[in-house]
Amino acid sequence: MSRHLLLCAPLALLAACSGRDLGNEWFPLRVGDEQTMSVSYQMDEPREPEEWVMRVDEPVVFQDQPVAVRHHSAGVSYYLRADDQGVRRIATRTDIDSEPTADAEPVWVLRAPYQVGTEWTTVTVPYLLQRRNEHPRDLKHTHKAQMTWRIEAVDDMVTLADGSAHQPCLRVVGQARLNLYTDPVNGFTDVPLISREWYCKGQGLVKLEREEQVPAGFMTGGTLRAEQLR
Repeated sequence: MSRHLLLCAPLALLAACSGRDLGNEWFPLRVGDEQTMSVSYQMDEPREPEEWVMRVDEPVVFQDQPVAVRHHSAGVSYYLRADDQGVRRIATRTDIDSEPTADAEPVWVLRAPYQVGTEWTTVTVPYLLQRRNEHPRDLKHTHKAQMTWRIEAVDDMVTLADGSAHQPCLRVVGQARLNLYTDPVNGFTDVPLISREWYCKGQGLVKLEREEQVPAGFMTGGTLRAEQLR
């Protein structure tokens, strides 16, 4: 095959993908789709509520394959690939980066088959845990844990704050533990990190919860809840 055809092949794939959904029925990735999530916190130390906005940008060619790009208002784009095995993240790019950084291994978002009992693992970091009197306060830069995810339901109903009900939805639960020195009384404690996510057919992620509760002492924690506004 000529060099010209080798160069054109990925571009032809990208052109063919433009305008269609690169996701699946549980995690649509339609170009131009935008979603706003209302985020609230119940923390040992008060934290203001916020909104996250996610949008699906034009697909790109990455590692010679067309991939979907989902941008988060926090300033990062996620490069996603969906196939018969599920939906996985293969790279990320911050708004200040010129090029994406490939994940060492693909990070599963959803793993097929979409049925009760399907499991997978990913590396996670603590999102909410902080040191009370030390710097840096956030543990997310220094601690990691293996989180095991499991599809626990395939026909859940989710009712959002606006009263709208959505069904059927996958309920996916992730669990991990971090062994931390929490205080002189308890010493080292296995602190649970628990995530719950709801993916509704035709809509994708509509609700999530993250719990990182820790005994009173050297650390602070809490709960994050986010749900779709529009």
